[in-house]
Amino acid sequence: METAWGGLRVRDVTALPGPALVAGAGFTSPAQWADAEFQHRWQQYVADCCDRLEEALGAATGDDGTGWQLLLVSGWPLTGQRNAELAYLAQYEQHGPTVPFGARRVGYNIEPDHAVVLAVPRFAARHAADHTRDDRQRITLGPDLLTGSAGPDKRDVLALLRGAYPYLPADAEGDGPGARPTAMVTTARTVRRAAQLGRRGAYSGPDSMEVYDDLVVGTYSWVPDDDHPGPAAAEMENLPVHWLNDWMLCLDVECGMRDETVLHRLYGTVTSYEPGTGRVGFSPTGGHPAIWVPVHRIVALTGDRHRRTDGQVPVHEPYEE
Repeated sequence: METAWGGLRVRDVTALPGPALVAGAGFTSPAQWADAEFQHRWQQYVADCCDRLEEALGAATGDDGTGWQLLLVSGWPLTGQRNAELAYLAQYEQHGPTVPFGARRVGYNIEPDHAVVLAVPRFAARHAADHTRDDRQRITLGPDLLTGSAGPDKRDVLALLRGAYPYLPADAEGDGPGARPTAMVTTARTVRRAAQLGRRGAYSGPDSMEVYDDLVVGTYSWVPDDDHPGPAAAEMENLPVHWLNDWMLCLDVECGMRDETVLHRLYGTVTSYEPGTGRVGFSPTGGHPAIWVPVHRIVALTGDRHRRTDGQVPVHEPYEE
């Protein structure tokens, strides 16, 4: 029907399949009747297609290749023309939080981009993966869901989410109150402090604007105290933190649950600092809402001397120091 009549005004009712579905009474001409018949058939055809699709999606259960599995979807929410073929995924249940995934351009503006984990039928996961095979960052296939299970394993969900953004609030929440930095963090801090001993001694004081200037361009790193609070906490408290949110900075953080953590570098802006707890408010690249990172998870804060704007830096990258 689309090939034969799409975009055209129907003028011959005999060219349409019979019998007619719209009564001819009440029309002023055969052309008007024919056009009404075509519009009716077209709407009915679209509705039938939607019904068949919903029936197929609802029947996607069992162990014959049409069970369920987890799926990491970036570029969330699925709006915009390029997501038209994937928009149906929005009907499935989301598991875990929505995490930052950089930014996307909408017209002349930039808005935050996200990633989520969904539980979808296997055929939908295969379709999404095939549709985005030229952009492998869009879709990541996760493990299958066990038949009859109450839901996915939380560890599987978090593992997928860390593929999009390595630091999750659940990481630090599992550390418990009064948590201290791990040996991995204290060792990395020691290396960073040793690398800048000469530069730190050249500053006139902890509130020197030289400290701020070198920090935002990446020639100096703020390294927290192993026993908070201490000199580093006082230094950060004296810095004009409200100015730091004008600069793209690197926050080197311990990511993951305590039994399997790794160091990662996050890019974004510092929005606030709590002297008492040492927590840093950090807005990930792309203009995302700030997340709170506890001091015992932070290795260092610095700038990037070569990449200083939102369009130049990644959302995150492995820690290499």
